[in-house]
Amino acid sequence: MRKESLAAYGIAPLSGIVITLANLLNSRLAAHVGNLTATLVIHCVGLSAVSLILLARREKPRLGRAPFVYYLGGFVGVGTVFASNYAFAALGASLAVSLALFGQTAFSLAADATGLLGRPKYPLALRRIPGIALAFAGIALMAGSWRSEALAKLAALASGVFVGLSSVLNAELGRRKGLLRSTRVNYIAGLATTLLIVAALRPAAAPAVSAVEAAGPILAFGGGLMGVAVVTAMSFVFPRMAVFSATILIFGGQALAGILLDLAARGSLDLWKLLGTAVLLAGLALDSALSPRVAPSRSGGAPN
Repeated sequence: MRKESLAAYGIAPLSGIVITLANLLNSRLAAHVGNLTATLVIHCVGLSAVSLILLARREKPRLGRAPFVYYLGGFVGVGTVFASNYAFAALGASLAVSLALFGQTAFSLAADATGLLGRPKYPLALRRIPGIALAFAGIALMAGSWRSEALAKLAALASGVFVGLSSVLNAELGRRKGLLRSTRVNYIAGLATTLLIVAALRPAAAPAVSAVEAAGPILAFGGGLMGVAVVTAMSFVFPRMAVFSATILIFGGQALAGILLDLAARGSLDLWKLLGTAVLLAGLALDSALSPRVAPSRSGGAPN
């Protein structure tokens, strides 16, 4: 295994921890200033940060061409921010994370099986079904009853699908344009989308500015800066392993951070969530043991 592939296996769970912390800060910012203002601030901070990094590094641009669809990761990312902010505020960290994983895992399995957007294909073998089913059972245990907070749970599922799709788009763009430049494109597209929403809704500017100032610098800047690290890390990780494998490693970090955050907030552990996490990890271990060791194949959809 190449050194960069080994690095990807270490970076993936760390990025999961950062995702949960960023979602927590972003949801609290949204509670102070509203979802739209929070999304605008997050993208402004992220774009400023990655632009300064690029300026300091003086990185030469790559001249590779990329299909237009790869530039839409930031557009999808706006949906991620809205959905995850709502889900975190309504459900708490660990439950929002577990449901987002459900959506992201379902997406990753489909992306691997179909070779989405020209990625390598990892066909779904029948022998993997027991492990995957056990993993989904663990997620269901963590989710609890679907009768309460149904809309928030659907938002959490959607945020997971959005994360998976934007990660694939950003990773493929990163292969052609470089990690930092693809991250900047992500934030430009996300900011442009948010500004269009602002132009359509025309919220009052003065109260929004006052609310951001009152929220303080940690909430105003923390989530956006962490987001730059996450987008860049995912753009590095996803081209170097199957989407399903990357998703699971990232979840390990997310689950740990979510459980610890809930413990800090409530002073006690939710045993059902712990049991669900254990069942999930058992399912993933079973899936890994039963997965056939076959080389991936490239689909012919997008240029390499």
